[in-house]
Amino acid sequence: MEKSTPPPPYSKDDGKALQDWFRVMRDERPVHQDPATGAWMVLRYADVVAASLDHATYSSELWRAYPAEWGKGDAWGEGRLTEMDPPKHRLLRAVIGKAFTNRTVAGLAPEIEATVERLLDAADGRTEIDVARDLADPLPVMVIAELIGLPFEDRELLRGWADRLLSFEVGDLAGEDLVKAIDAAGAELLAYLREHYRLRRAAPKDDLFSRLVTAEVEGERLTEETVVNLGKLLLIGGHATTACSLASLVFELLRHPDALTAVRQDADLIPAAIEESVRYRPAVVNSLRLTTRETELGDVTIPAGQFVSLSALSANHDERQFDAPERFDIHRQHNQHVGFGQGVHYCLGAPLARTEIRIALSALLRRFPVLERTDGPLQYYRNPSIAGLRSFPVAVGRG
Repeated sequence: MEKSTPPPPYSKDDGKALQDWFRVMRDERPVHQDPATGAWMVLRYADVVAASLDHATYSSELWRAYPAEWGKGDAWGEGRLTEMDPPKHRLLRAVIGKAFTNRTVAGLAPEIEATVERLLDAADGRTEIDVARDLADPLPVMVIAELIGLPFEDRELLRGWADRLLSFEVGDLAGEDLVKAIDAAGAELLAYLREHYRLRRAAPKDDLFSRLVTAEVEGERLTEETVVNLGKLLLIGGHATTACSLASLVFELLRHPDALTAVRQDADLIPAAIEESVRYRPAVVNSLRLTTRETELGDVTIPAGQFVSLSALSANHDERQFDAPERFDIHRQHNQHVGFGQGVHYCLGAPLARTEIRIALSALLRRFPVLERTDGPLQYYRNPSIAGLRSFPVAVGRG
């Protein structure tokens, strides 16, 4: 097997070196096996879409390849929607999909607006805010907690769990100690959700968690394990996509003053700006699949039982699909990016994420006629599957 140079980290020069590496590899080795991980990397847009749509060959049930001693069998997979294939995936997605329709999300808009205003009120009178820590990071957990029906007073607790599970950071811990701390955060969150599952079983309420507890699929109630894992997915998945996408959008607008001026003058451009930002900087940079049989992709044969990494970050910058892909262009036409995924695993919460980002950006621009980058350092997520800013200080003013 021909060896390849490993990709540079996203945090190095804000992803420029990584995109340069992608550009070369899309031409020379668009489908290749990473010698460091053994996973097959898929870099071109057409190949990423083809694999995403073929769930029969590219399975999301990764746990089937895990060693038996890990204890991650069929029971472990219950409710883990992102690690599930049809038909089971389709049936379960239909249960929670009603909570994310455009109509339902529109009904959440007043609560989202109120939450954004509370977060920005806390910054009132300051000359500098951290877009990531003060707005983008806390917002989605608060909104999802409201949607699920979890107590308002627990939102900082939920935010802490989400942060530890997504950031791969717990204080100054490293190595095995860090892994243990992250595992502990996951166990604490699951224990918390189990307690609320039991409370809803005893006394259902008018909220999403109660609807999951009482829901039936093919005449059978969802198991406790399924409901708890769905709750975790909603909290963690909803947090990552929205938090990273909102911070990235503000970051790109400040790097492109003409685009910032345009959205200030015409709020109708905000939805297109969101789509371009999700293309340019997708929050989830890649998704893993497991081949169920030998297959060919991009003229390369991939054996059965192999992990395959579908790179949204590379696909969204593929010159074969997008004109001038390295240009951030809020007027881009036919922006069919894969930043929210493709196929059966298209992001269920995309309508909610778009609504949160639109409302938050509108409020930020209205509150602060002056919004500028500072010399403060940027901090990125350490999680290699996430491209997002954990800290992004900006100067603000009322003009």
